[in-house]
Amino acid sequence: MKDLKDKVAVVTGAGSGIGRGIAEHAANAGMRLVLADINEDGLNETLSLVKACGVEAIARVTDVSSLDEVENLASQTYETFQNCHLLFNNAGVLGPAALSEVNREMYDWLININLGGCFNGIHAFLPRMKASGEESSIIATCSTSGFIAYPMLGLYSASKFGIRGLMTSLRAELGMSKSNVGVSIVCPGEVATNIVNSTFQSQEPSQPEPAASIDPMAMLEVAAEDAQNTYPISPEEAAQAIFAGIANKEFYIFTHKGYKRQLEDISDEYLEAFERSMFQ
Repeated sequence: MKDLKDKVAVVTGAGSGIGRGIAEHAANAGMRLVLADINEDGLNETLSLVKACGVEAIARVTDVSSLDEVENLASQTYETFQNCHLLFNNAGVLGPAALSEVNREMYDWLININLGGCFNGIHAFLPRMKASGEESSIIATCSTSGFIAYPMLGLYSASKFGIRGLMTSLRAELGMSKSNVGVSIVCPGEVATNIVNSTFQSQEPSQPEPAASIDPMAMLEVAAEDAQNTYPISPEEAAQAIFAGIANKEFYIFTHKGYKRQLEDISDEYLEAFERSMFQ
């Protein structure tokens, strides 16, 4: 999709980071916008930024882990703009912790937001997007952590591996029916966002918070140390790469070339294991 003027984009996690970068890029392209985030202050800041571009936009406080709230977001989108051309399932949290320190409450929190939020977006919007018959696309924010598992990021990686599987299956299903809806997954490397601050807050004060001793920035340095020729990019630069990928109808949209060697190493490990398999 190359002509974006007056098209409608829905962006979850729009209150900061990549979501805000996507929203601003879309506004500069003349798109109408539906912004969603659980952080009302950040959401309103983004709304002000995109309205300054002279486009129509609405904002709704939304917990993407709740299917009811995402269904309501879809209803408000179609009541206001009667369409959705680009759905960005972008909302996510990091929650760094050693798996030995993770409890079930933290697991549910992170998985329900990252993977559950992506599923909820598909469930709420896809039938309407298909029914419109217009060219459209669902874009999920994955991560290089959807390919490369790092220490202290077990839950995060599990959610991102899950998003990759979910979206790969969706691409196959929509391709079989020659649907008007395309599919992409965004796989950014390090982007200058506040996701490292998205830590789990237990609803039971008597329980110790997992991973209290972990420095999120130190953890990110471990995650990036093997990547060659990488550097943090801004949310605006990430958005530029994302929209270029959408225009080219790419499924995988990477932002950093420096992770190529790590992906090649993983691929080699798979292939070598196949060579050692016992049966044809």
